[in-house]
Amino acid sequence: MDMSNYDKEENLEHHGVSKISISAQNGSNILAPVLLNSTVRGNINISNNYFQGHAAEITDTSSLITEYKKSLLSEYAYITEYTSRAGEQVLLNDRYIDPLIVQKHRETKERENEMCSRGERFFNTRESNQRNQNISLDRLFGPENGSKKVTPRAVILQGDSGSGKSITAQKIVLDWASGELYARLFDVVFHLRCKELSGLSGEMSLVDLLDCSLTPNEIGQILKDTPQRILFIIDGFDELMLSAPKESLPPKPVIKSHPLAIVCSLLKGRMMRESFLLVTTRSNAVDNLENILKKPQCFMEIMGFSEKGVSEYFQRFFEDEEFSSQVYEQVKVHEMLYTACFIPVICWIICTIFKRKGKDGVVTSELTTTTSIFVDFVFTLLKHHSSWSQQEELDLLKNLGQLAESGMPKRQVLFSRNDLPKAISDLPNIPFLCTFRQQERTYLKEMFGFMHLSFQEFFTALFYVLTDEADAEIKIKELLESASYGRRNEHLFPVIRFLFGLSNKKVSCLILGENPRSTSSVIRTQLEKWLSKVIQKNPMDTVYMSDFILQCLYELHDRNILKNVMKIWERLGINIHWSLKGIDCQVVMYCLQYSSRIIRMEVKCNAKDLKMLHPALCRCTTLWLDFDSISDTDVNLLTSALGRRKNVHYLNMENGSLSDESVQKILKTLSGQTSVGNIRLVLRSISNANIDLTMILPCKRDDG
Repeated sequence: MDMSNYDKEENLEHHGVSKISISAQNGSNILAPVLLNSTVRGNINISNNYFQGHAAEITDTSSLITEYKKSLLSEYAYITEYTSRAGEQVLLNDRYIDPLIVQKHRETKERENEMCSRGERFFNTRESNQRNQNISLDRLFGPENGSKKVTPRAVILQGDSGSGKSITAQKIVLDWASGELYARLFDVVFHLRCKELSGLSGEMSLVDLLDCSLTPNEIGQILKDTPQRILFIIDGFDELMLSAPKESLPPKPVIKSHPLAIVCSLLKGRMMRESFLLVTTRSNAVDNLENILKKPQCFMEIMGFSEKGVSEYFQRFFEDEEFSSQVYEQVKVHEMLYTACFIPVICWIICTIFKRKGKDGVVTSELTTTTSIFVDFVFTLLKHHSSWSQQEELDLLKNLGQLAESGMPKRQVLFSRNDLPKAISDLPNIPFLCTFRQQERTYLKEMFGFMHLSFQEFFTALFYVLTDEADAEIKIKELLESASYGRRNEHLFPVIRFLFGLSNKKVSCLILGENPRSTSSVIRTQLEKWLSKVIQKNPMDTVYMSDFILQCLYELHDRNILKNVMKIWERLGINIHWSLKGIDCQVVMYCLQYSSRIIRMEVKCNAKDLKMLHPALCRCTTLWLDFDSISDTDVNLLTSALGRRKNVHYLNMENGSLSDESVQKILKTLSGQTSVGNIRLVLRSISNANIDLTMILPCKRDDG
């Protein structure tokens, strides 16, 4: 052993060595010293002063890691939700669903297609583009993900606001501690939350930053013994907004410096070079991170939930499987709302609201509309991811709305930095906007876009609400006039629908507090006048327009306006097709509660909807009914709804298998109608009684 690097003290007594004292200096280590050609008598003292000021205690590293894992299992097993009160927590595994993670930079056309599609088509578009490329958590550090098939030392996990980055980071720590993840790859996983780091001041070392159940000395021992088998998870890099450092960086875990310098040294590989890094960030900070981060590295994007993931989240959130299925199906018929469910926070908001409503689905103290859920999402993220005042938040939302509105007439969903209002262009971190690099010949162009077209439509409507009264009146007049030209401008309909929702008094209070602006009442008046004109002119396809009007009335939730509009509708006697293909029963029944006479209902639904729709069906003179499924237990309700002397143009029950008795009840009821059109039934058996009843059905005339 070369003793030149150590302080040594030797007392030679005669021909032997009576005492040897060896101590390591800071940054050095003593491993199994060997004394050659010496006879040792007396005491040998070997001490390791790796951490100044702390007594050295030699403990088996594997034992330390085992104890560390135990502490993580209790600490990371639970999450605190946005609405949790003191002591209220839920198990992480009751909320966590594997997100869709891809290792590619999406091309411009691909992004535009995703952003502009809705409902099932949206999910199909995303998953067909990324087929066989979904990266599971256990493969984040696989060699196939690195450059030239080399295992990456650093992984960038980029995702939009609310996409599940932080909960995924927590899940990785929990699964490692339980032995389910990375057991062969990493001996230790440390978790640093940048939101907490950004609030620290003063000088400290990496050991100080890794605040956990271990002592500083124990942390130091782990860092020293297994540097090449340590994973550092740095969650929320965008909240630090680090840039390339100008001052020298601390090279060792024990050297004290500013917390941001410590993190930067870790990211660059100046400190703990052999360790692995997983860094989560929003898209706006990817460029800075890429320039700082050590190599080899790889880039991945967390894209929220797949369609399967949305379904699994609803199942896991509710203990009652039947109720879970009901909520999921009710959300699924709302294309706009269902599309937004790819964002985990949106799923949580929807499930939380329905859980409070309970099985009866009765709205008591709160209103559940698509607009109200979007408002909840926006202000939930602002509350937990920013420190702005209320006025600063409203200014931000107005500027985002201005950008959104500028793109709507020309259907523009991607923007350059020059398109951004200066007030948000200068911000280092722009909430609700995604950033990416678009390839332009020989260079990369910075582009921005909202998380989905639905959010651009929402922010456009919000812009009208937040702008000055005079300007708002002019802009809304132009919007409504453009939408009146027919289906060629139907891309403006979602903006109008959000405008109805934002004009609701309760929703307005969520945004503006208890002192709403006069703009809101002006907008409501404009919308009511426009709706009355649309009904009277009826310029578009009846079914499409009927659904849209129902949705607008439900979003507005104004009883007086609803009464006035329904009176006009009834007085004109327009033959309306109420279709449930794109709208749910709750919306229909809300709007029809003040209608005494319904000309026509065209309904595609299941037997469960029949109970809710029953009062409206009884008041209807012409019916077109298509059931997904129906059984003997539903027949009495159906015959009651059919009543007598109606025009039953269509009745499809092919997906049900009815008894002979049930079929006879239905046929007998149909025989009492004014006219009967196309009837489709599946019979278990054919009897003479059924044939006789069929022969006396009143056939529908060609003029129907």
